[in-house]
Amino acid sequence: MGIMTFLSSFRVGQQTVYPEELCERLKSFALLENVGDAALRNLLAEANWFALPGGTLLERDGENNAALFLVVTGSLGVFTATQQGQRQFVAHIPAGETVGEMSLIAGSSNHSAQLVALRDTELLRISPEGFETLIARHPRVMMNLMQMLVKRLKDANRGRSPKSQPKTFAIVPLQDGLSEVPVAQRLTNALAAMGCRAAVVDVNASDQTAEWFNSFEQAHDIVFYRGDGPDTPWTQLCLRQADRIFLLARANQPLPLVPLGLPAFKERAAGLPELLLLHPDGASTVLPDHFSVRNGLFRAHHHLRAGHQADVDRVARFIAGRAVGLVLAGGGARGFAHIGIIKALKEAGVPFDQLGGTSMGAIIAAGLAREWSLEEMRERMRAVFVDDNPLSDFTYPMVALVRGKKVSARLRENFDEVAIEELPLPFFAVSSDLTTGRIHVHRDGKLWRALRASVALPGILPPVTHHGHLLVDGGVMNNLPVDVMREQGNSGPIIACDVTGEVDLRATSEHYGERPWWLAWRRDRGNPSIISILMRSGTVGSEAQRRIVRQQCDYLIEPPMPHIGLRDWKKFDLAIQEGYDTARACIDKNGVPMAHVTGDGLDMSLPHVVVAT
Repeated sequence: MGIMTFLSSFRVGQQTVYPEELCERLKSFALLENVGDAALRNLLAEANWFALPGGTLLERDGENNAALFLVVTGSLGVFTATQQGQRQFVAHIPAGETVGEMSLIAGSSNHSAQLVALRDTELLRISPEGFETLIARHPRVMMNLMQMLVKRLKDANRGRSPKSQPKTFAIVPLQDGLSEVPVAQRLTNALAAMGCRAAVVDVNASDQTAEWFNSFEQAHDIVFYRGDGPDTPWTQLCLRQADRIFLLARANQPLPLVPLGLPAFKERAAGLPELLLLHPDGASTVLPDHFSVRNGLFRAHHHLRAGHQADVDRVARFIAGRAVGLVLAGGGARGFAHIGIIKALKEAGVPFDQLGGTSMGAIIAAGLAREWSLEEMRERMRAVFVDDNPLSDFTYPMVALVRGKKVSARLRENFDEVAIEELPLPFFAVSSDLTTGRIHVHRDGKLWRALRASVALPGILPPVTHHGHLLVDGGVMNNLPVDVMREQGNSGPIIACDVTGEVDLRATSEHYGERPWWLAWRRDRGNPSIISILMRSGTVGSEAQRRIVRQQCDYLIEPPMPHIGLRDWKKFDLAIQEGYDTARACIDKNGVPMAHVTGDGLDMSLPHVVVAT
């Protein structure tokens, strides 16, 4: 049906006659540039025209072994094996491009890559003998092919990715009664407001040809294929045609117990689907039965609350590759500067679409994810850290200097029993797993407990246990988790706020530490205490990692704060002001940290900006 109703050829005597639509389309391809109608006719005489449904592997045996393939409509994905034996997506071959030319020219049948139809695709197959006949008559074809290969080589040397920005998205209902919910149209309107050419294709287009779908996609930046039911012929077509898949479900109804049946190889090409959860009551604290971030049904989820246009706008930015990620570093009292930085970014109109952080940065990012206002965040942080020191319930140091019950109580008071996956905004926190020697990324479970692990500085707070593992402060291994944000697939700008500072501890005398009574007498003169030493020791080990990940962000905001230490809780207002002033100067100098659009559609160019402070 629909896109599988491919254009048909017919025979007149011994000659195969192709439709005029195909002939006209081929004239625009780089391989056939300036070669004339005679070469086009000879190409078609030597070619076989066939269809490959979306998600299907192009077998490289028999007559496909050393053939050259010309993608007429649709697109192919190129997959290679990693050192671990897993297949990874490395290149995208759109309509008008060729594939298989290296095997044809080299005469090799050793194919290290797999070719998969990313959507329903039409191909012309040209055998080695047919290609030799073609270039013997029309040498210009070989010249065009060589120019195409040279261009690909130049692009590779310039670091341009062979992958493409996803442009087709299937929105598939998981439950009955969702086919008329206008989520696709609302996303289209949000994208249009950004200057993006977006459109929706529904079941009314089921009888259109492959050429129609191809032309429709070419005319738009983003196309939504809206499924008409959980498992219908049209929905299956939508899945085959999509670069990315969204599953639509109501939060007050159970989810299916088994993962969605995707076409062969589709999961490898598109990745696991993302879940759009509809909340008719306007709140995001309800999750459907059978919801689990580890059930293999989806790789990420987004809450769409009734009456919250900001939720639709946020998902639209994810789709357009413009979602703004904010990563906040740990740093004790210096972390209060994050509040000032957030204030400056909000005043500049910067949205926050993904949030993550470590230690104090994780706490403040969690407040943002819970949609606290800036005033509420200031009041809560002041009450916990300035008016009442949570690190004051000292105990006999068998595990740590502080019992940790006071910290846990304050976290529970402020974040209740909400789970991370219930938060309106995507959020993660980072802790360090002493059992495995690796970082632990918290994306689900009780929010307060994840934060308790992320702030558990070794020697000061007891570790948090997780399935028998010991979790401590994330700053031990990764105090600025920009890489975690990037690995989540965020293709939009990432703003990193680093408050660590280069030098935090100094001693005023070379006798420091050698004479305990002398230390007690000099304590009020700037010499660090055991808690300050442990706090700094908990992050100094990740300095090398921190310097690496700083290069992975698009905007780096780094308040200097030379007179604010890790335990200077009383300098709360000063830290906020310094964060605000630094961010304001960054915005005035470098502009607003967001990708933008042009009249010709999405423009994803974004400069790498490092703030010199």
